[in-house]
Amino acid sequence: MARKRSSPEPTPPAEADYPIRFDELHGHAAQVRFLVKALDRGVLPQTLLFMGPRGVGKATLARMVAAALQCDAPAQGACGHCGPCRKMRRGIHPDVRWVGLETRDGGAKRTQIVVDQIREQVLAPLSLPPYEGRRLVVLIDPADALNPNAQNALLKSLEEPPAFGQFILVTSNPAALLPTVRSRSHALTLGPLPPEEMVPLLDRLSVPPADRPSALAFACGAPGRLLSAGPDRKDDRRDLLLRLLEEGLDASVYPDLAPLLERLAKEDAGELCALTAGLLRDALRIAHGRPALVNADAGPLLERAATLRGVSGLQRVAERLAEAPQHLARNVNPRLLLERLFLVP
Repeated sequence: MARKRSSPEPTPPAEADYPIRFDELHGHAAQVRFLVKALDRGVLPQTLLFMGPRGVGKATLARMVAAALQCDAPAQGACGHCGPCRKMRRGIHPDVRWVGLETRDGGAKRTQIVVDQIREQVLAPLSLPPYEGRRLVVLIDPADALNPNAQNALLKSLEEPPAFGQFILVTSNPAALLPTVRSRSHALTLGPLPPEEMVPLLDRLSVPPADRPSALAFACGAPGRLLSAGPDRKDDRRDLLLRLLEEGLDASVYPDLAPLLERLAKEDAGELCALTAGLLRDALRIAHGRPALVNADAGPLLERAATLRGVSGLQRVAERLAEAPQHLARNVNPRLLLERLFLVP
């Protein structure tokens, strides 16, 4: 029976040139070593779950794994030069399917990946062998956008995937995934990169030495933030969060900080949590007598936050922050989440 073709992923830019070799990835050496060893031995788990903050390279690494699986002459990952690799660089390989948030007719993106998408874009393709490669790779990004019905529809394929099937789920909020989905996946966590691992990217982007501290603070260890930002890299969210961390929320300051909370509540909650995590790490370092690693340009404000909160107070904020993914998975109001996060004590 002839197989009906449909676009494996959104139409790429005309000059698409995606990174597909592992040596093009910034950081995450331990995760790459695991993947290379598994690929070389033919024991790569059929369902991978890449977790971590936005912009740290999860989708890029997923593409690199897909390229290695399709490559005609893999060696430590994709060769980067064969026919399948050239298609991967351009984003047009027919056996690599990206499932994400669809765009409505009016141009707005949907907020969920629904069950019909899973049936049409995952289950139907998996019922037939690949077009030209050895594997059919399904990448779902963001996997936390899968609604419960979509996740349940996916479960059967995760439990009993065809031999040629490979799943890679990408998420910045794993708590939004059903326990049954997480239990059938091999999870790899990609965290924010330390400053020294961001240096090659700063070199590539020709960031002047004088601007590097602010660029590192803006990135919060996420290469994608630098790559997608404009040349001025303006982002006032960090300064707003720093003020909340420094002053804290109690009855005496709440009226003054309420407009700030309202402004932040309109932003992406996952990114706010990632920014807060970077500030907390540096404030805790300062509280222990060590210098800030990333937000060095905000040293005086971090020192005040460390003095106000103390180690125990900062740790309480960190504990609340660790619970944030569960709250986000339950669609808790972002403003309430921020209020709880920065309460004093």
